[in-house]
Amino acid sequence: MIVIYVISSLTILTMFLSFFYFPILKVKGKKIDTYWLITLIGAVLILLTNISNDGEILKLFIENNSTNPFKIIVLFLSLTFISKFLDSVGLFEYLATRVGQIGKGNQFILFTVFYFLISFLTILTNNDIIIIVTPIIIYFAKACKAKPLPYLIMVCFVLNTLSMTFLTTNVSNLYLGSFYGITYFDYFKKLTPISLVLMLVLYLILIFVFRKDLKVKIVPNIEKAQIKNKFLLIVGLLSLLSTTILLIVSNLIDIEMYIITLSFGIVDLIVGGIYVFVKKEDKSYLTKPLKSLPYEFIPFLSSMFVIISALNQTPLLVNIGQLISNINSEILRVFTYGISSTLSANLVNNVPMSLLFADILKGANSVNLNEVYACILSSNICALITPCGALSSLMFIRICKENNSEISYLTYLKFAPIGIILLLIGCGLILIF
Repeated sequence: MIVIYVISSLTILTMFLSFFYFPILKVKGKKIDTYWLITLIGAVLILLTNISNDGEILKLFIENNSTNPFKIIVLFLSLTFISKFLDSVGLFEYLATRVGQIGKGNQFILFTVFYFLISFLTILTNNDIIIIVTPIIIYFAKACKAKPLPYLIMVCFVLNTLSMTFLTTNVSNLYLGSFYGITYFDYFKKLTPISLVLMLVLYLILIFVFRKDLKVKIVPNIEKAQIKNKFLLIVGLLSLLSTTILLIVSNLIDIEMYIITLSFGIVDLIVGGIYVFVKKEDKSYLTKPLKSLPYEFIPFLSSMFVIISALNQTPLLVNIGQLISNINSEILRVFTYGISSTLSANLVNNVPMSLLFADILKGANSVNLNEVYACILSSNICALITPCGALSSLMFIRICKENNSEISYLTYLKFAPIGIILLLIGCGLILIF
């Protein structure tokens, strides 16, 4: 038991420090993220030193339920492929360059249109489009000679706020929701309205914070992007629309969500492959999305499942759950879960936090779904406090640096009060809706 505590603590601490001091490992000219290597080593050490309980830990990977890590990985990667397929045909760049022509240099209008366009794209796909949208925004700011900070902070904060809109727009939503049997429709009724309210609140706050920068007139000088292939665009849009509709009714038609997303990901791949072969089109429409998928998520999530499962063999998580459940007031419990899970996410990242708090909630004497929703909300908002809160915000920091628009951790932390405000408002709305 002590060995599990030691290895788990050292793994989490080392992973946290890696984000700041050694995020990348260079091997033969190739860059490798260190966070998943650290968690993989930690998971292997736990399995080697805890052989008697390995069967119980690994049973989670073969159980036929919605929280099976392999099902979550398949769902996440196939959804990401569907969105990246649309990007490969130029949809997101096309929309961004069209937006850049609006407003005749009025930054308030441009900021507003970009804000709601990115909100729409996040809701439509997931917050991993941060990889796609961030370089476009940097290009826009440089071309127009606008101050990039307001637009970049807006991108990161919008993506990590709106990622709570649907059950499938963030893997942490999916895990906690599946763990407690929350259907797509139940989630839609509860957190979708809250997400949209927070979207408006965030917009008003950002307009106020950046009002001086946005008063400056700019001269739009952006070359209009074109859709690269209209047939593949239609295929991708139909696939995304069908996926979204079927996910909403998945509980009614009794088809698991990972099967739906995987099926339409395969449709994009097969139809796209046949079209590219017959028409002798550019193969990058398919190879680019496949190559850029976040495959490191597979060892990372699998390793974190092992670590959290090992901790679940100890009384620690149950004791924490029981301690919080002893709070008599539901209001205080909801805010306690919201705040504590946010702090935890900024130590271990939001996906591991979701694994931890799923078991902490299970250890409580009774589970109120409002407490689960508070943890789901914080698994998204946490990335507005520090970049360590989510992989999307860490990728955002790296992309900005690679495109010569570096945002330091200190600069990012200056906007943390916005995240705290949204967290508190969101927890309050959970109790009201």
